[in-house]
Amino acid sequence: MRRVGLGLCGMFVVAGSVGAQVIPMSLAEMVSAAETVVVAEAIDARSEWVTTGSSRAIVTHVTFRVTDTLKGTQRVLLPLEFLGGTVGNVRQEVSGVPTFDIGDRAVLFVSGVRAASPIVGHMQGRFPINTAPSGTEYVTLHDRRAFAAVTQVGAPVTISPVAIPTMTLEAFRAEVGRMLRDTERR
Repeated sequence: MRRVGLGLCGMFVVAGSVGAQVIPMSLAEMVSAAETVVVAEAIDARSEWVTTGSSRAIVTHVTFRVTDTLKGTQRVLLPLEFLGGTVGNVRQEVSGVPTFDIGDRAVLFVSGVRAASPIVGHMQGRFPINTAPSGTEYVTLHDRRAFAAVTQVGAPVTISPVAIPTMTLEAFRAEVGRMLRDTERR
């Protein structure tokens, strides 16, 4: 039993250090790495225990309603599985794995690789959609920082002495579309 416990501790230490060492990706890298890019809203989330070999972990199944497909197969619903979540009074968090509340809207870059997070770049491929007081929809980086140009995606954090204008959802869609067309031409 002690060996199993130590093994699990080792797994979480490794998983934690992997999550802490995510390499920043540019938007072009995310577009290239994604199997699917969608505008979607979280409509359901369920967490459960899963057993793999001698290990147990919590996974959360999130179902998204897709409102626009920018890359990949068009669909109405997109079910994704994330490592971590809450079952009863037990909560497991995995560094860098995004969590979603019902109603959260985002542009999602989804990898075809099964991992702790199906989002490209662990969490980087999640661009939350927000609504300004004027009603304009805009996107932010996964950590809710504003950006005005796609060249800022994956770039080092800089402090601006002036307010950073926001990237509108429509402008972001157009940039992703441009990158997809450029990729197809090659």
